[in-house]
Amino acid sequence: MEGRRRIPAGEFSMKILRFTFRLVAAVVVVAGTSGCLTMPVTPGASSAVAELGPVFPGIASYIVADANDGHVVLAHAANQKRPVASLTKLATAMTVLEYMKHSGGDAGEMMVVPSQIQLLADRGALGFLPGDRLAVRDGLYAAMMASDNAAAETLAVHFGQKLTSAGLGGGNPMAAFVSQMNGLVHRLGMNGTRFVNAHGLEGSGPIGYSTAADVARLTMAGLRTPGLSFYSSQSQRGITVVRDGAPRPILVRNTNVLLGRAGIDGGKTGTTTPAGPCLMITAPRPATVDKRPDGSTVVVPNRLIVVVLGASDRFNQAYTLLMQGWPAYERWRAAGSPVAAGTALGVPAVLP
Repeated sequence: MEGRRRIPAGEFSMKILRFTFRLVAAVVVVAGTSGCLTMPVTPGASSAVAELGPVFPGIASYIVADANDGHVVLAHAANQKRPVASLTKLATAMTVLEYMKHSGGDAGEMMVVPSQIQLLADRGALGFLPGDRLAVRDGLYAAMMASDNAAAETLAVHFGQKLTSAGLGGGNPMAAFVSQMNGLVHRLGMNGTRFVNAHGLEGSGPIGYSTAADVARLTMAGLRTPGLSFYSSQSQRGITVVRDGAPRPILVRNTNVLLGRAGIDGGKTGTTTPAGPCLMITAPRPATVDKRPDGSTVVVPNRLIVVVLGASDRFNQAYTLLMQGWPAYERWRAAGSPVAAGTALGVPAVLP
């Protein structure tokens, strides 16, 4: 690509190793479950979010938080560990983008859809077949907009192979990739989260889980990850799949029907039977300009994140929470942005 310096093989390998060893905290083995879909919250956990209410019938857990400072304005059962279905793909996309950032990767690089997608209970609506070829960027559009499980699996295997070639994952590309996802979890202080795959489906083995608060933490970091918002903010996008040597156009439609309403410019949907309907949305409002007594000016960005898990009517419920969240947020700002126990997500401004 014009203007891009070619990285020598030795330097490339060292970049990958520095990135991967910095990201991975440990390879985490998640114990199997026996029909248990929620896990107990550790009392007094440092990352616990207070019960700020109100309780909404039909929503298992939710949170509304400031995307910039991490202040929590509304929350119910936000620390409850639950399956989160395709909200898992937020971590998948972030892991891919972090890898490309540190390795000098190209979003136009072609991937091959692996044969193992045939084992997925639900491949997704886009109809990918083993052997199809598509660009990394198109895989990200498919995973983030259409929530396609085969696309998420393809991304994980493609980048997992790169990780195993760097000596990580014990030769298992999926295990190598998932360990990166859980390394990201550790760095963000997401103490109530463990991922077991890249798509969020539940199988016969261990079940991945997270919390509403942790999904909000992940979203805060995602909003600071170059490129991630672009892959989830469009209502539709054309991608190309090469099948049997011939390019095939596919129109990808976003499953987040709230895009464009009340300023909502991003989000992620997810649904499985154990998780129930889940949704994350985010919306900004114009920045606030404050004049200080010393004559200086402070510009305060305003953006909220809403996460609902196990929600019977996720789109209407998330929208309602967003509308209730803004007045609560504005009252907090008007009071001088006080910090109280259990009301801060504590996400680092820069990923360590």
